[in-house]
Amino acid sequence: MAISFTEKQQQVIDTHGCNLLVSAAAGSGKTAVLVERIVKMVSDAEHPVDIDRLLVVTFTNAAAAEMRERISRALNDRLAADPENEHLQRQVTLLHNAQITTIDSFCLFVLRNQFHTIGLDPGFRIGEEGELKLIRQDVLSRVLENCYNQEDPAFLHCMEYFSVGSRDEAVEEVILKLYDFAMSYPFPEQWLMERKKDYQVPEQGVESLLWMKECFNRTRLLLQGCVTKLETAIHLCEEPDGPYPYAPLLEREKEMVEALLRTCCPVRQRQPGSGGSPEGAEDRTVWDYDEIAAAFGALQFDRLPSKKDETIHPMKREMAKSIRNEVKEQLAGLQKQYFFQTKEQITTQMAVCKEAVDALVDVTLAFKEAFDAKKREKNLLDFDDIEHCALSVLVHKNEANECEATETALEYRSYFHEILIDEYQDTNLVQEYLLSCISGEEEG
Repeated sequence: MAISFTEKQQQVIDTHGCNLLVSAAAGSGKTAVLVERIVKMVSDAEHPVDIDRLLVVTFTNAAAAEMRERISRALNDRLAADPENEHLQRQVTLLHNAQITTIDSFCLFVLRNQFHTIGLDPGFRIGEEGELKLIRQDVLSRVLENCYNQEDPAFLHCMEYFSVGSRDEAVEEVILKLYDFAMSYPFPEQWLMERKKDYQVPEQGVESLLWMKECFNRTRLLLQGCVTKLETAIHLCEEPDGPYPYAPLLEREKEMVEALLRTCCPVRQRQPGSGGSPEGAEDRTVWDYDEIAAAFGALQFDRLPSKKDETIHPMKREMAKSIRNEVKEQLAGLQKQYFFQTKEQITTQMAVCKEAVDALVDVTLAFKEAFDAKKREKNLLDFDDIEHCALSVLVHKNEANECEATETALEYRSYFHEILIDEYQDTNLVQEYLLSCISGEEEG
């Protein structure tokens, strides 16, 4: 029985010549649509595409097997309806070698065929989880021991800063987490070195830091929500059986939150260019952290009137109280999370943190170097290595330190007609780079 697709699903199946992202709930038929799109391209009467010219990426071996089985079944159904069709006969044969695979399996395919381009020993093997865990721990212990022997004050400060008690397990856990997170980026060493800048306060002050801007933006959004909630509570008070004694206090508190919101609105300032010249001047959005923190500290909520009136509906009274309590809790949470100290205190703490973080980055880089050397010695790779080695085959950096597709990537680009990804939201940045250099998107 043929599947009946919706108008939107059919649009996904038929749209070509552009990037296409499909977002839909689990169980809504995304895989069925993807299979139909593949089969329709392969069996197109005017411009058919060979199945092995498509790169179909899934994220589990089971999903890849199911995808291959569905495509096989659909092709065989079409062949049964047109048994003399030589193109369909060819597709059924080509399906066995088609790249319908996980990203790791595709990376292995690249390495098995192009190991010589990066000087990789073709006899490499994939390390087992238990084996790799033991090697990691042994290497990390040796790296830390070597650092202790050097008695570097920065390292000793780092260990004291991140450790819990007199044992190093907490620091080791932080190092391994930082390493694992770095390995999800295309160039982990570069990413780690950039982390040294995270606690560096720029000349413009802490307000110009990206994470601080995010704090300000989130605060504004939540304050706007608080104003809306208080307006809802006030409307309740204005109803015939509403808690009217609360209305004057809620009005004052809404005005108080609106004033706080105005304090959190950024000011546009014209910044001069180099040497104070108007040339190269630019507008800059400016917040004043201390002013906002002081405004939060000045917030004051009085007691609600306790007047009793039988005409007031009990549920509406409780609703108004509940809404007001939500606003109070949200404002207290913002102050506790973002505005509990002064700008000077933040700057001082960041300077202390920077020294420890810089040393932590250096130790993590030392661990990565030693871990890589140990794996090369044993001629084994882990799954992070598979992706990064494949990335080295497909991408290189030019003299301007910009990423460029290699000749191998260009060959794959000319070969594959289209890349189709199931569960795209699970890709990390390394995988994104891998697939983008084959599709040609890095030139966009």
